Amino acid sequence: MHKSELSVVDLSTIEEPIEGTAYLVEERRPRQSIALCEKYLAEGANLMIISRDPPQKLIEGTSISPRKTIWLTNLPGTDRLDPTSIGLLMGEIRKFVEDSKKKAVILIDGLEFLISVNTYDRMLQFVNQVRDIAVTTGSIVIIPFDMRTLNEREQALLERNLQVIQTPISNDGDQIIQISSEDGIRT
Repeated sequence: MHKSELSVVDLSTIEEPIEGTAYLVEERRPRQSIALCEKYLAEGANLMIISRDPPQKLIEGTSISPRKTIWLTNLPGTDRLDPTSIGLLMGEIRKFVEDSKKKAVILIDGLEFLISVNTYDRMLQFVNQVRDIAVTTGSIVIIPFDMRTLNEREQALLERNLQVIQTPISNDGDQIIQISSEDGIRT
């Protein structure tokens, strides 16, 4: 589906997320992704936050209380992980999903950073594996991402297996949101 064919809907009108789906939220800062997490947490989901910034800084000023956080950094410490340790990160995601008694929601903020310290191909494989985990377990994955960091080919490959949510700024400055997938548009 071509991006110009997408309809635009307000964030507040988005229905219950589709279980077993990985969302790619096209935004510069994860504001809309955080808002989606707040909505899903209100419905009783367990949340895992993986972030380039300290996760507590990311959710400051929100009602979000994640069950698990991972800060992607080279600094040693609790709930921190070297950003080049993709196998360990995948293991943490699998463990979180398996241990969740409720619906699991995974927010992966900082994919641009992970691409810069690993390779694009390695991170594309990681994203596809995380998507497969979501599909097979009924989990929800939310990946905020600034598409300006990729070329056209890389964008197409990244968007291929993810449900894309675009968040352009409207004429009056409000954030608006639109969702697309290969199957069509969901509001």
